[in-house]
Amino acid sequence: MSSSVRFQKLHKDLIIIKTSYLPSLRSISLILNIILFLVVCIFILCLLRVITDEKSISKKSTNKLTTPDQSKKYKDIPRKKYYYDYEPYLNNVPLKSNNKTRRFFYIDLGCFDGRDIDYFIHFHSANMLRLGTLSIIAFEPDPINFSACKLIQQRHKSIQGTFYDAAVWTETGQVRYATEKGQKSKIDPNSALFVRSIDFSTWMIENFHVDDYVYVKFAIEGAEIPILEKMVLDQSLALIDDLEIEWHEGLSPNLEPRRIALECMFDNFGMDFIYMIKPVDLTHAFNIKEKYEAVLKDRGWRLKDPLTRFHYKTRKDVPDLLIERLKQKQKQKQKQAVPH
Repeated sequence: MSSSVRFQKLHKDLIIIKTSYLPSLRSISLILNIILFLVVCIFILCLLRVITDEKSISKKSTNKLTTPDQSKKYKDIPRKKYYYDYEPYLNNVPLKSNNKTRRFFYIDLGCFDGRDIDYFIHFHSANMLRLGTLSIIAFEPDPINFSACKLIQQRHKSIQGTFYDAAVWTETGQVRYATEKGQKSKIDPNSALFVRSIDFSTWMIENFHVDDYVYVKFAIEGAEIPILEKMVLDQSLALIDDLEIEWHEGLSPNLEPRRIALECMFDNFGMDFIYMIKPVDLTHAFNIKEKYEAVLKDRGWRLKDPLTRFHYKTRKDVPDLLIERLKQKQKQKQKQAVPH
């Protein structure tokens, strides 16, 4: 066979192979083009969704840690009975030795993994017997932490609990929120993530009464300051009996003077600073099943731990003060009567 004949045969074979693969190449190219088109469409839809969400949220809510509107007029809330230590005595109010509050609430702002609820139930069991049936309300916007916080209901089935996957804030709507796998979660105006927010002071006014006993814990990474400022302005702070605050004024230079001003305003609402506690000391006492009296407490502002909890309490009414002083006098007399 001559070389020319061989070349012609080889050429024909190549043409046959090319024509056989051509339809499959066209189909692959078509599929790739369809996939590319779908990816582009999905990207455009996501981009439009982000743009529309940002526009609607910017109209509804303000996400900066700013001071509340002081020009707004708020409804007056009646102060609790026995607002100041000697007010009932001066006004000839009949003395009552028993606290006859209607309901008892523990409100956990920044529930995290629910450990503070465990601590509260363990250390305040006596108050639960004295003040009535305890109801727990917790707020935790971080999805990972919220799942852990909800497990509290399984550990304490006998206690009524309500858990909100929302951030407490100065407005109801949505707020920018930063989180790192359940850690360092906080309201952050620079975050791209949005979570549901609840106007805490308005929610307090709508759901609680002055005769309720309310214990509120703040551990919300700096958001406590604008929220408490609004509570001072609309007087919803008068609804609280006990405050437990983890201050975060170190996050911004302008937060420290605002915190100082808030603590001055606490006095106007009949609240006193009583002590500060390190979380590690509370955890230690809980683990070894100690009572609350055994937890180390500092009343001299010496603790420098940024996670230190500051405790504030509404001033006691006159009967409780008189009973305490009577007990102290009796103890002193007993000591003096004991022969040395």
